[in-house]
Amino acid sequence: MSFWSRLFAAKPAAAGPAPAPIAAAPAAAPASATPAPTFGARRPLVDAQGAVAGFEFRLAPATQRRLQGAGEGPAAAAHAIALLAAMRSTLAAGRIALGELPAALLARSAVAEQVPDGAWIVVQGAFEPGDSLAGALSSWRTRGVKLGAADGAPQPPGASFVVLRAADGNLAGVLAALERCAQAQPTFARVVLDLPGVEAIEQALERGAALVAGRVGAGDGALAQRRIVQPATQRLVQLLNDVVADRDTAQIGAALRADIALSYRLLRFVNSPAVGLAQPVESVEQAVMVLGRAELYRWLSVLLTASGSGRKASRALQEVALARARLLELLAPAAAAPPAALFTVGLLSMLDALLQVPLAEALAPLQIAEPAREAIVGQRGPWWPLLQLACAVERHDLAQAEPLAAAHGGLDAVLAQAEAAWAWSAELSRTQAIGT
Repeated sequence: MSFWSRLFAAKPAAAGPAPAPIAAAPAAAPASATPAPTFGARRPLVDAQGAVAGFEFRLAPATQRRLQGAGEGPAAAAHAIALLAAMRSTLAAGRIALGELPAALLARSAVAEQVPDGAWIVVQGAFEPGDSLAGALSSWRTRGVKLGAADGAPQPPGASFVVLRAADGNLAGVLAALERCAQAQPTFARVVLDLPGVEAIEQALERGAALVAGRVGAGDGALAQRRIVQPATQRLVQLLNDVVADRDTAQIGAALRADIALSYRLLRFVNSPAVGLAQPVESVEQAVMVLGRAELYRWLSVLLTASGSGRKASRALQEVALARARLLELLAPAAAAPPAALFTVGLLSMLDALLQVPLAEALAPLQIAEPAREAIVGQRGPWWPLLQLACAVERHDLAQAEPLAAAHGGLDAVLAQAEAAWAWSAELSRTQAIGT
């Protein structure tokens, strides 16, 4: 049986995907063991350096509608506290956590006391004057909490940032508002949300936004700038095809050794704590044998996504691609699909955004199985619902995600797996376990 047949035809074990060096790098509890927060999905915040600086947390739209009808009752406070609690793990990891809540809820002592240290809070509406509010504001300042509001709304006392939203994809309007805010409130950090795609994210960063969030990945629209695929990327594609074709180890080793930088990366990775070998590996051929073909293919696939470093948001895109790949890998057992293949589908589905070439063109030189090509390019086939679910969670489109999640234990279970995938991706990016 060929390597490709083994990789894509293998039935997953009932307990889930088998551990692999890259996937096992950050030790994490099984995602299904932890119930997901009720607030919904989180979306990455990209900073001026093009990296994921943190996450935006929002109450799910259905929850927001219920709260509007419930007023300021116990249910509203409980949801607000759940949102604030969900932000804590991101803050503990040294990243920004941004959440939005009504002023009337934040002014309640039960909620105010739960605002975590260092949180960024977007305040809806205006605070009413009062002694209890003064105490909360003083406590928040002491604990590094930042307050802000939407552009044009009343700013809370001690505000340090302003939020702009690209309503209905109005990129020109939000870019103009960015310049206006820079002149009117030069000391405020400018946060732009709901951007329609990667190109818009990068334009907002160029115009001085401190943090941005929006849609990323395939299907975000036409490429503003088309790039030529670099020779290093072409070499990775050829190596991936060699692995799929089950070329001799000596032949693959020779191709790797011909690229000094790639040889160094491979030896660095295989001797890293992520792999955990008892004895060091000193040759490229030995590294290929130690890893095995499936893990070598996985490592080369990750490097392929990392080769798209010619754009401002490339670091963030790489982390998003890894999180998507990991989520698909976690979802695979419930769909009786091969986890390793689904991991690769998640990575390759973002090649257009990473390499800045059309997706069909980016995939054309790669020898990939038909179910993978159908899902990524044709948006059909047996693996398309899994990719569609992952993309819906990333977009915070929970209305689309909910029916797709039914086969995977429900939306709460999928959101918990997405949380685990983000944690894994962040740890992998932080430790550079792929050997970049």
